[in-house]
Amino acid sequence: MLLKMVRETYDRYLAEPESDPFLMKLRSDAQAERYRRVKMVRDLSYRATPFVIESAALDLIATVQTGVKLVEDFGPLLLEAPLPFDSVWMEFEEDIGETRNQSGVMIQKLGGKILVCSLHRPTGKPLIEPLLFLTVDADAKLDMRADPFTSPQFIGEYDGTQDERVSQFFGEAFPHTGWAILNAVGAMQLISAKGGPLDADEEPLFSRPERRRMERAGALPGGTPPIVTRIRVNAQGRLHLKAVDDEEGGVGGARRRAHRVRGHYMRTAKGASWRKAHVRGLGPVNETVRVVGAAKATQTSN
Repeated sequence: MLLKMVRETYDRYLAEPESDPFLMKLRSDAQAERYRRVKMVRDLSYRATPFVIESAALDLIATVQTGVKLVEDFGPLLLEAPLPFDSVWMEFEEDIGETRNQSGVMIQKLGGKILVCSLHRPTGKPLIEPLLFLTVDADAKLDMRADPFTSPQFIGEYDGTQDERVSQFFGEAFPHTGWAILNAVGAMQLISAKGGPLDADEEPLFSRPERRRMERAGALPGGTPPIVTRIRVNAQGRLHLKAVDDEEGGVGGARRRAHRVRGHYMRTAKGASWRKAHVRGLGPVNETVRVVGAAKATQTSN
């Protein structure tokens, strides 16, 4: 599980500063700032309630991303997300090219704002710490800042002037981070939807061997045993995925394709009201038969 690696990595950086690949290269004043940044991410990782999106559930979430515009929709979707806790960690695995990639998203409510970042680990490679920290305020305004310690090595790989390299960096880093976060947002919307296609099942965070090893080391947290919530496709979700896999609009009727709907005003008999962002089109395939008959014309003569 990626969260365990993140916690272990940042615990080690704090306990053994020389193991931090960035810290020892910095001036003393920058080292203090790096230490605070490491501690902040470490504390967020322990504070967050963990979720894991299983592969089939991630596939289903992708089917409702159609029509979402990353830049325009990111703030409103994150702001309207039904966060089950003030601090959430959500991770998943996906294939990017020929590489299996683990991604983890941290979402933290801070007063009237929401702070988000993502961490990634391609198979067989070191952990990629957050490159961007994104903040969305109560008006859905997005503020995006590059991490001053992790981003320079990536910015330096681009060509052009410094401004051009920074622009190219944001142009690639934001979509990578943004879509990872919107996957987490989509999962939260779908598990909170009544009769939705995903189930959320709790299970112990640590396996029995892990718990025994931690008990011997005196590292097992006290109190209620920590849990992780796994997000899985249910029977409703399997019906939806089958409908998407089938040819759309094939013989037998039209297939409905689920899609995310932004919050919008709607007129009702009681006046105008605001409908929150939701998912439309979930459910089993609707077989619709339309009967079209020719009307008989009768003519009477005098």
